[in-house]
Amino acid sequence: MTTDTPEQDHGTPQPLRPLALSGEALLTAARELVRVAEEHDGVSPVSDQAMLAAAQGERVLRAFGRETASGVVSTRFTRSTGEGESPRSTGGAEDPVAIGIVGDGELDLVVHPDHRGHGIGSAALKQLLAHEPGTLKAWAHGENPAAEALLTRAGFAPVRSLFRMALDPALLPRDGRDPAALTPPAGFQLRTFTAGNQADIDAWVTVNAAAFATHPEQGRITAADFRLVAEEPWFNPDDLFLLAAPGGALAGSTWIKTLPTEPETPPETELYAIGIHPDYAGHGLGRFLLDVTLARMAEHHPGRVTLYVDGENERAVKMYEAAGFTVDSRSRQWERQAGARMDS
Repeated sequence: MTTDTPEQDHGTPQPLRPLALSGEALLTAARELVRVAEEHDGVSPVSDQAMLAAAQGERVLRAFGRETASGVVSTRFTRSTGEGESPRSTGGAEDPVAIGIVGDGELDLVVHPDHRGHGIGSAALKQLLAHEPGTLKAWAHGENPAAEALLTRAGFAPVRSLFRMALDPALLPRDGRDPAALTPPAGFQLRTFTAGNQADIDAWVTVNAAAFATHPEQGRITAADFRLVAEEPWFNPDDLFLLAAPGGALAGSTWIKTLPTEPETPPETELYAIGIHPDYAGHGLGRFLLDVTLARMAEHHPGRVTLYVDGENERAVKMYEAAGFTVDSRSRQWERQAGARMDS
C-alpha cells in the first residue's frame, strides 16, 4: 500500500469514482500505475501474487478517478510509448489516480505519486472497505508512515514483517564458476527448468506448496499462476534451477528474477524463491541452492541484488546474512478484523 506523505493525507475523503475500465485495459492501467509507483518509491507497492490473482479474476481489481470541481476526472498519468522512446503523458480521462485489489482476505492500494497529498488514499480505502467488510490483511511496503497511519485509522493492526535484503554485487562469485556444474549433496542432481514442460511445472508447484505451507502467499501458487509468470518479460527458464533427490523426485528449487533495465545499464537480480521440500530438510540443500543462485546472478553482472524474506524466519535471515546480505528495507502486514470501522 502506498499513499500520501503523513503531513498531507489527513484522511479527508476526496470525490472519487470507479473508472469504466475492464479486461486487459484495466490490467494494463494497473500495471503501469504500479510501475510508476515503484520507480518513485523504490519498492513495489503490490505483490506478484496479488497481480496474478487479479489477472485471473480471483481478486477484484478497482480503478479510481478523481473528480474535480468541473466534474471531470483529473489525471496526469505517464506511459511509455515503446521500447527506446521517452514516456509521455496520456492525458486520458480513464487513467486511474489509484487502484485497489481485494480478495482472498487481502487488500492492496496504490495512489499515483502525482496525485498524493489530496486524501485520495483515505477515500479509496473507504470505498474498498465498504465492499469488503470481513477480515482483511494489507501490506505497508517499505518505511511508510502514511500508509501505516491510514491503516491504523481503518482499524488495522500489525501482524507480520517482511524484509528486503540486498547484497553488494561485488560480493558475488568472481571466479566464473558455472552454477549448473556446482556439486550438489551426494545423490542429488541439479538441472534447469525445461520451458513449457508440464511435469516440471507440476513438480515445482507441489514442492513449492510443501515448502511454503505456512506462507499465505507463496504457498498458494498454482500451475496456472506459474504459466502466467512464465509469460512475464523477465522470465528465463535458465534462471530456474531444479534439484532432484535420489530416485528422481523434486527436492527443491531456486528461482532468480532478472529485471531488464535501460541499455548499457546493469540489470537487477532478485532471488524470487528458494524452496526445499520438508522431506529433504537437513541435507544442506538451502545453502547449496543459495550458492547456485549467487553463481547464476554473477553471470548476469547485475547492478543490484535483492531478495525478500519473512522477518520472522530467523533461520533463513541468518543464512542470507552469512552470505553477505543485509536488511535493505522493512515492510509490515496489517490485519483488520471483521466489523472494524474506519475513523472519519
